[in-house]
Amino acid sequence: MKEQEPLNTLPLKKGGRKWKWFLLGAIVILAGLALYRGWGFTQKRTGTQRAARMEIPVQVTPVVSKPLTYSIKVTGNIMPLMQVDLFPKVSGYLERMDVHIGDVLKQGQVIAQIDQTDFLQKVREIEAKVAQAKAQLAELETGTRTEELRQAEEAVRQAQSRFENTKLQRERIEALYKREVISKKERDIADMEYTVTEAQLASSQQHLKQLRDGARQEVKDASQAKLKEMEAILEQEKTRLQNAKLVAPFRGEISRKYVDAGALVSPSTPLVSLVHTETLKVIANVLEKDIPLLKTGMKARIQVESYPERAFEGKVEKINAILDLSTRTLQAEIYIPNPDRALKPGMFANVEVVLQEKPGALVIPREAVLEADGKAFVFVVEGKQATRKIVTLGYEKDRMVEVLKGLSEGNPVIIRGQLLIKEGSAIRVIEGS
Repeated sequence: MKEQEPLNTLPLKKGGRKWKWFLLGAIVILAGLALYRGWGFTQKRTGTQRAARMEIPVQVTPVVSKPLTYSIKVTGNIMPLMQVDLFPKVSGYLERMDVHIGDVLKQGQVIAQIDQTDFLQKVREIEAKVAQAKAQLAELETGTRTEELRQAEEAVRQAQSRFENTKLQRERIEALYKREVISKKERDIADMEYTVTEAQLASSQQHLKQLRDGARQEVKDASQAKLKEMEAILEQEKTRLQNAKLVAPFRGEISRKYVDAGALVSPSTPLVSLVHTETLKVIANVLEKDIPLLKTGMKARIQVESYPERAFEGKVEKINAILDLSTRTLQAEIYIPNPDRALKPGMFANVEVVLQEKPGALVIPREAVLEADGKAFVFVVEGKQATRKIVTLGYEKDRMVEVLKGLSEGNPVIIRGQLLIKEGSAIRVIEGS
């Protein structure tokens, strides 16, 4: 006979299944609550991060007031203040050459001597002619001597006697010729002798008259002019004699020597090159915009590679009157005192000339400035936003630029991140500003 199951088995199984479904539902509800709370927290954090991501990070710096020096910097070669090749003024054999390369000469010091023999001889010759011209003029101005006058009077008497004799002879010959006693040839000879003696008488009488009257003024003037001419020639020859010596036209150094003693030289032969090195100069090309600020007397700072730790002081001495059309620049000469001759012509120099100094200028970094439509502007921080400010700029030095209009001292200007923002952009100032 089949065993029967206990009567309370089925009710117990049904009750266990209900309990299991209850636990499962509770677990689902708890999990749902946990998921909901986690989703809400995530959404809140995501919103915060999204808002943070919309703020553009920037760095700022305040507008400051500080002394600003505006200067120009140029480069150029150092040149001597004066430099010339010296040529002789006369030709001849070079008798002496008294200098060598590197010698320092005084103004007027003899450099070379050309043989003077021919020049001395010429001077003596002209001096003799001058003395002769002076004697002739003195004779004319003193007048005729008594002996000369007596001799002239005697010459007139003799000429008068010869004339009277030839006149009588001519009259006798003429009478004989008319009677056909003598030939025509004899009559012509008598006529010729008469004409000659007549002319001699007139000449001696004229000479006597000149002696009695004295020399005419035009004769004296001619003699005076002759004397002046000879004196001028004498001065010219003396100058040629002096030019046989070549002297230094200014204080300087011998930088080159072309010939030695014994050479035959002429006015086209260079002898030496002389340079003035106690004062040197640099040519600076100034931009057109800086011309109104440049003045003579402004100081300049000069540096060369040979003396990296030393700065030399110069001064603007000459300013050109016109611009170089090819470069649109104006040339200025900067003189540099060089008493110890440390600087050498030919060195490459960096030159700075201070054009203007402002004790309290508002300045900002150059990288803060942007441009659009031909206008300069910056972004400043106002609260948590960026505000665009149009600015008028002045001078720039060492990446700092002067602000003439548009900003006030202390304004926080954006110097990093400004390329990513626009007017009203939300910003977040980060460290390093």
